[in-house]
Amino acid sequence: MNQRVKTILLTAVVGTLGIAVPASATIVYDPSGANTNTYQQTQNNPCVIGDPSCNEPAGMTYTSHTGPGDYDLTSPLYTATSPFSNFSGNLIPTSFRVGIDSNIATGAGPQILVFFRTLDCGTTGLICNVDANNSWQPTSPFTSLPNNNNGNGFSDATLNGFSLTAGHQYKFEASVSNATDGMEEFFLIPLTSNPVPEPVSSALVGTGLIALFYVGRRRAARQV
Repeated sequence: MNQRVKTILLTAVVGTLGIAVPASATIVYDPSGANTNTYQQTQNNPCVIGDPSCNEPAGMTYTSHTGPGDYDLTSPLYTATSPFSNFSGNLIPTSFRVGIDSNIATGAGPQILVFFRTLDCGTTGLICNVDANNSWQPTSPFTSLPNNNNGNGFSDATLNGFSLTAGHQYKFEASVSNATDGMEEFFLIPLTSNPVPEPVSSALVGTGLIALFYVGRRRAARQV
């Protein structure tokens, strides 16, 4: 039996069993975190799934969970809108990235992001199906979440490339195994948002500016 026939038979069997074959997703997982691509969870970058400390705009709901422990959680229903001005109620933009603030206990081993799915619920919100092009799952056996900014509301990784259909309603689903510390925060970042420095980095920049100021004054005094 040649390979083409095997593939056709396998596809037929999978279809008969009702098993969904994932399409090629366009979402890219970026674990660079604090090194190059850090975003902060704020009212302008609201949670869809997260811990009770998430900072949300008025009227926007999210799925709150305390952790630790393995979980598979689904967000409330959101409506994709374009043009998008700001988060209001459960309206979200059509294009964005998802920030992940992970929390991992010291010495507890890797914390695994099993998948992050987008569920397209159409214009009515009654029937939801996995939107494979706006979902992510690892191509290797597992993907360990990084832990660059434990517990401070900054992204340790991002999922990039979300492009939704305006007028459709959506839910998000996140699954994590070996969750050993506080609950993660999965938050939406509009493409107009810019990375912000961590508090420590900001303090260092501020200290450097102050030092330059005093050096300048000292040089001016010498010239007088």
